[in-house]
Amino acid sequence: MIKQLFIASSIASTLAFAGCTTINNPSTDRNLALLQNKTWIVTQINDVKYKADPQQSDVPSLTFDNTQLSGTDGCNRLMGGYAVKGTQITFSEIAKTRRACLSPTNLPDKFTNALNQVTQYKVSETELKLMDSNKNTVLEFKTQR
Repeated sequence: MIKQLFIASSIASTLAFAGCTTINNPSTDRNLALLQNKTWIVTQINDVKYKADPQQSDVPSLTFDNTQLSGTDGCNRLMGGYAVKGTQITFSEIAKTRRACLSPTNLPDKFTNALNQVTQYKVSETELKLMDSNKNTVLEFKTQR
């Protein structure tokens, strides 16, 4: 009886631990390789296109490291965390500096509002699209190779 109970509990424990393992998603890994370690310069916010010199400091941009996001909204520096699963992306604990910038176009506010809507992404070697829950592109970026 004890032997049968031991075998049953061993099998249950093995199945429980096997259910907790993480299986890597090749699609997520490929997307992360394209997303990370590049500076992404904004080219479009919602339906408005922007042409910017990436050498200027007032250009909205994002950089993704392993789990950290950094960049600028065109005025303030921002930093925080992010996580991806397939083509879904979530941002966490985004913090910004609080500089007083005069922007007649309200570019920093437009960028921040669009970033807050993002739930999905699509990335290629030189282009990044951040989309809302309806798959509408709210932010578009380019990077140099």
